Amino acid sequence: MKRREVVILDLDGTLIDERGTVDRAFLAAGQVVHERVGIDADRFARTARVTAQRLWWKATWIDPLSDAFGISAWDGLSEDFEKAVPALDRLRAWLPAFRQASWRLALEKVGATDLGLAETISASYTQHRHQDVRLLPGAADLVEMLEHEQRRLVVLTNGPGDGQRRKLESSGLLEHMRELVISTEAGFAKPDPRAVSRAVDCVGGRHEEAVMIGDTYDRDVLGALACKVPAIWITDQPPPDRLEHPLVTPVGSTEAVLPALHALERSLG
Repeated sequence: MKRREVVILDLDGTLIDERGTVDRAFLAAGQVVHERVGIDADRFARTARVTAQRLWWKATWIDPLSDAFGISAWDGLSEDFEKAVPALDRLRAWLPAFRQASWRLALEKVGATDLGLAETISASYTQHRHQDVRLLPGAADLVEMLEHEQRRLVVLTNGPGDGQRRKLESSGLLEHMRELVISTEAGFAKPDPRAVSRAVDCVGGRHEEAVMIGDTYDRDVLGALACKVPAIWITDQPPPDRLEHPLVTPVGSTEAVLPALHALERSLG
């Protein structure tokens, strides 16, 4: 059996329920508005989400940065992009104005006249963004078993370094990882093959003894294949044209990853 000593783990959508975290942060902001001015919390949360995303993409220079580093409007509302590479300096300088404009405009759209609430709302969103991070079913057991098998675990994730570290710490996963490779700090993101190579190198491994686990084909899987590293792809309904690659193993959930990894190792001899 060819054992995969280096296990590279995506974070959002693989180990952590990122969508739920964002939803709860917007709802927390909405609850502040409801308590202060009586406007429905869900209504404000929906409005704020759409408003922030539109303002984010209105700045056309953001598009290539979002694609290159895997960042979103939700990150812009809460993260400071600490330790980010110089390519993100313009973004960091713009973030305070983006946040103020997003929250103030959202308040205006729901008819709130106290625009001074924007700062309080922003603080609530940021506080809750990583306060109640929830692991996906099977994630804790997967990490525990991989560690028990004495594999070298590396998180390879796109996004802001400060936010991704807070998620890992809040979820209890940070202490189990040998290393972290984060796009905004490395200067490149999945599927750039340098990302997988950096993850392997930072734990003293080799490509032929590594495996990638992730939920995104275009970033996680393609990034692994670019380095000829096998990938376990977490997906509910994989398109038929993406099932034929011998190095790609689709599974239905994080809970199914470990048996798939063992089967992969047996098949590789």
